[in-house]
Amino acid sequence: MSNLVPQNFTERMQYCEVLAKSNLVPKDFRGKPEDILVAIDFGYMIGLNPMQALTNIAVINGRPSIWGDAALALVKASGKLEYIKEYFENDNTAVCEVKRKDEPVAVIRKFSLEDAKQAGLLNKGGTWKQYPKRMLQMRARSWALRDAFPDVLSGIAIAEEMQDAEIVEETQKSEINAQPVLPKKEEPLYKIVGNLLLEKFKDKDQMKIFVRQVLDLPEDVELKGKYLQNLTEDELKRLKTALEEKISYQEELKLQAEKA
Repeated sequence: MSNLVPQNFTERMQYCEVLAKSNLVPKDFRGKPEDILVAIDFGYMIGLNPMQALTNIAVINGRPSIWGDAALALVKASGKLEYIKEYFENDNTAVCEVKRKDEPVAVIRKFSLEDAKQAGLLNKGGTWKQYPKRMLQMRARSWALRDAFPDVLSGIAIAEEMQDAEIVEETQKSEINAQPVLPKKEEPLYKIVGNLLLEKFKDKDQMKIFVRQVLDLPEDVELKGKYLQNLTEDELKRLKTALEEKISYQEELKLQAEKA
């Protein structure tokens, strides 16, 4: 290495391994030299030196993003910003107005408490409860900077916005989990018996002979149409038991034949 600047991939990995062991790097990067390498590369892409990359890049939902203050610093350093104005309307709507030097019209983006409420951001605790105005400011700023300076930020996400998306996802999961689980409706007994009869018998006449034998029905009792629905619960239970025993016995015979 020369002046702590890695000269090849091996030196870069060694450099990242040293950083991963340090308590001075953010905890999300400790013990993760590979993540440090990727973060440094992302930082290089948008103009951050290695240490700036580690302190200003966060991985949220598996996606690298930078904090809003760092995004503004990059835009200012690019030399393309003519001015930025940040203020509040009616004390509950953050406004960010940015003007590029090479564009005739400024980009204005707003984010209100009502927007945050509709997005489900106020349902959780944390920074949205503690510092709502700061979070409104960061959301309006991220929209304005990303829309006005895509070439400077290279499409990288803004951390505050990614955290908001994480909150919304958790809220939606909580709402789904909170929904009562309805008990599964049991199938009527006559349908269960009917399915067992169809499983056992292909011939309808043989099926009816079996039903007569189990229930000891005289020949003059007709079994037509949906006759199972007219049977008593006790009769249906007897049929079900007989069918299950018959099917089980046949399966046992089949297994014995396969073994032989």
